[in-house]
Amino acid sequence: MFGTQRKRDPVSGPFYTERGWISSALFLGFFLVLSLVAWVSDPEGPDLAETSREILTGLDGPLSPGDPQQVRGGPGGRPENCATDDRDGARPTTAPEDVEWRKLVAIMVPVSPSAGPLNTEATMWWCFAHTPTGAVLAAHVIPVQLSGVSWRLVAQQQVVPGAPRDTFVAGKARTSRAVSEDSPVGRFTGYSLESYSGDLATVRLLVTDPLGGYLSTSVSVRWRDGDWKVALRDDGSLYSSVKRQATPDGFTLWGA
Repeated sequence: MFGTQRKRDPVSGPFYTERGWISSALFLGFFLVLSLVAWVSDPEGPDLAETSREILTGLDGPLSPGDPQQVRGGPGGRPENCATDDRDGARPTTAPEDVEWRKLVAIMVPVSPSAGPLNTEATMWWCFAHTPTGAVLAAHVIPVQLSGVSWRLVAQQQVVPGAPRDTFVAGKARTSRAVSEDSPVGRFTGYSLESYSGDLATVRLLVTDPLGGYLSTSVSVRWRDGDWKVALRDDGSLYSSVKRQATPDGFTLWGA
């Protein structure tokens, strides 16, 4: 069973976190708002791994031809129709010159013809460069997809498997509804690459605080099966706790 006890985080003001599962839904007003609703699992409740398997194996309809599950086996362990230039290992200090903004679910997200996602015509957007910039873009795009109607497929394909994913999937299936495409549109403000080791990265996302200043939260991604995938926190949380930022100092601004 999942309880509904909520506890406010005094650091994050009107936003709150708690141990347990944190919803991936990005509810957008005039300013971007991260809705971080936590649910604590009951140790007497159902087996989360089994529940997760049932949910992820019961996807609605077949995968489209562009989905990575159907195209494994390319060079270097990458899907056959995913090829990126991975030579640029420098940490990004400015927004990519070729960045474009496209609507995904209910928010404008940054995409790059060179760093990804290169495949955006299928059920989900994927194929990111194995570079720091590719990790930054994956940290923006994948969490947004987890708030859409295809979140089950995204969780199956773009979230690192394991106990945290089981917790996330079981909780989201019980409590979350996809964000409407008609939701008001906001935008990301900036980012900071907190860490990068080649196969694991943590990216801090910066958004505008409706009460003034900025809010930030971080997402981790891991290189697995030839693409970046979200690495959930141990308790199944997608994001770290939200922090207020008085200024955007220390962040690379998107400038859009």
